[in-house]
Amino acid sequence: MTDLDRRSFLRVGTLGLAGAMGGGLRAQTSPSVILPPYVADINGNGLLGSDDTQLMRGALFTSRGFALEPNRGFDFRADVFGRAGIDQDAVDAVSRTIGLLDDGVLVNAPRPITVAWHYGWYDRLRRPLLLQTARYLGGNYLSRNPQVEEGFNRLKNEFGITVDALSWIPTRASSSVLSNYRSGYFAAANAATRYVALLYESILALPQTGGRADFRSSRVQFQVLSDFGAMAKTLVEARDQYPTRVFLLDGRPVVFIFASHSWGLNPADTTEFEQMAAVVDEARETFRAVYGEYPYLVGEELLQMASTLTPSPDRVSRAINFDAIYAYHGANLKSSAPPFAMTELYGALQRFRLTRATQAVHGLKSRFTGNRLLIIPSLAGGFAKHGLPILSANRQAYADFVKLLTRFYSETYLPNEWPGAVGTPALPAPLYSVGSWNEEFEGHAVFPAQFNLALTASTQGGFDFVMALKQVFGWNHYAERAIRSS
Repeated sequence: MTDLDRRSFLRVGTLGLAGAMGGGLRAQTSPSVILPPYVADINGNGLLGSDDTQLMRGALFTSRGFALEPNRGFDFRADVFGRAGIDQDAVDAVSRTIGLLDDGVLVNAPRPITVAWHYGWYDRLRRPLLLQTARYLGGNYLSRNPQVEEGFNRLKNEFGITVDALSWIPTRASSSVLSNYRSGYFAAANAATRYVALLYESILALPQTGGRADFRSSRVQFQVLSDFGAMAKTLVEARDQYPTRVFLLDGRPVVFIFASHSWGLNPADTTEFEQMAAVVDEARETFRAVYGEYPYLVGEELLQMASTLTPSPDRVSRAINFDAIYAYHGANLKSSAPPFAMTELYGALQRFRLTRATQAVHGLKSRFTGNRLLIIPSLAGGFAKHGLPILSANRQAYADFVKLLTRFYSETYLPNEWPGAVGTPALPAPLYSVGSWNEEFEGHAVFPAQFNLALTASTQGGFDFVMALKQVFGWNHYAERAIRSS
């Protein structure tokens, strides 16, 4: 399978530190800034105290550099502003935050959980230019290489990515992806630091009719059941055969679904949507028979539900097959649209979509569990892909975008829609998808990049997007300790 085949949108109906640490980044920090407690928890033990301030003082005036491996002596935990260096502002910010909250206080608001899509289909070192829109800083790579995955894991833990949603494609559609994971991802020396979910590539896995999956088709039904059993087997391997940990919500392994909005050929055919529900019900049972628990299903329905305050019956019928909904990205894929930038207006549009989706799904419950549908926001800015409108963003614009959406989610959505849920098995911490870690065809990869069509005016050597994530979320504490209540 080629990278171009990987996401054919026709099928879904859519065609040296000093310079980088210069005045621009330093000026963005107020001298009286207060950090989120989970960012000020420098050593990641869940407590704020003298150990954290001592670690900061020991790291003062060290710098990371912008190679894949940090400079010797640099402690990435202390880089609370994502500048690739530790200055007095950073030390003071940590001391000030701890001083306000008292020494030894428990970090009650847990560090957010961040999920990035992780792809395993890179089978060749040289990839054609038009199929590569974001190039890894270390050059091209092979997914079956455990040393590459080990390096990826170090970077993801440094820059705050908690969970890898492995792009899952059945062997009938790709003969190499699952074997690549076994040879590369699961064989990495530091695989024990990672949590695993799956991203079911239903648009690639299931037969399509006009870009949609017809659930009246016996072939579609059979393949859904087969895939759910095989996905459960992959997660059993992740749990029992490898050092990785399976990511759980409500005590169940998490499976994101790509392009679930393309499920159902005819929206007016209620019989098909009843058949879809029956197939998903049987698929859940198939999964449980293999794994021992039902899957926690996250459907890609957020943008569809956000299009109106009164979603159509077919959308509601499909959405309540899932436990949660998300959006893969936020950009418009109309090829006729002009290039666009990540501005305040663009961020406001994505926040508006979250607001509309919140209203649209309010009161909706999973048909299988009776629990309300959870919204998982996407912090992926959008596409920068040849032949489609190019999204342009820089470090500061992306950081502002991430802060805008996380503020809405943590201060408005969760307190109003899920009061008391954070810190429980249903929602161990606020949960966000940050888009792709290593997808090089669609242009929104966040890994350190030599070039990225979405990244304009890099000031941090290709680390701009991951540095912004680090600034907001801190390093990945969960690499060294369990996710609370999971």
